[in-house]
Amino acid sequence: MKAGTEPFYPLKVALGCLGYASYFVSKVVFVVLVFPVFLILLPFPRTQQRFLQVVTHRYLGFFSRRWLPFLGAYRMAEISGLERALAGRPVVLVANHRSLMDALLLMGLLPRTGVLIKSRDTRKVMNGLLARYFDLVSIDRHSLESVSATLEKSRRLLADGKNLLVFPEGTRARSGRLQHFNRVAFDLALATRVPVVPVILHTPLPFMAKLPGSIFPRRANDYRIRFLDPENPRPDDDAAALCDRVHRRMALELKQLDAGTIWEIKSPKP
Repeated sequence: MKAGTEPFYPLKVALGCLGYASYFVSKVVFVVLVFPVFLILLPFPRTQQRFLQVVTHRYLGFFSRRWLPFLGAYRMAEISGLERALAGRPVVLVANHRSLMDALLLMGLLPRTGVLIKSRDTRKVMNGLLARYFDLVSIDRHSLESVSATLEKSRRLLADGKNLLVFPEGTRARSGRLQHFNRVAFDLALATRVPVVPVILHTPLPFMAKLPGSIFPRRANDYRIRFLDPENPRPDDDAAALCDRVHRRMALELKQLDAGTIWEIKSPKP
């Protein structure tokens, strides 16, 4: 869909349905095509894992940054700061979370990056496979044993030169106000002395959010992804201080992007 054009709304809904349907169909096709190679590589587990990581990364990148924009679901208006943010790899990336597309977009954009997810999400077949072969790190915050295992796996991942992506809000926001951050990402950054990279994902209209009407937005949506300058842990930092600095930087960036949009209107008054 060309930038600057607004399709007739029923056509927009039809294209949106095609986009949602193609996601589920493409997952099936992806498994059918990849599975034979997966079996062939069984005797070579490291090569098998690397193959799955590269193929999945490229599949998600094509689907989220090429196919859905082609159907008019949104436009990729900005991806900025990525090379600068990853120049000092490994890093812990922390991103705000408003849309179900957030994780797919970042997983298709970030190579050699693990993702922290809720343990209940690994019960889904696809997520369970990804957790094993795509560096998805599951966590149950109500279990001390799970949190301990998660921290240890995350440390090994960072020590291996990979990045870790965390959505510290834990769930999609219902308003423009940035939610409270869980401190796991910041505990890890301090324990491993790696930088924290704040990541901003923004659309002027809610898309696949916890808000009515976000499945088929009536107007064109511009997706912006900004990787802000890394926040380095200070010698006297604790997790709360590091978390607070990153939260304030991200809240300010979002406030500027939200100005004049529906997110500004829906932000609760302090």
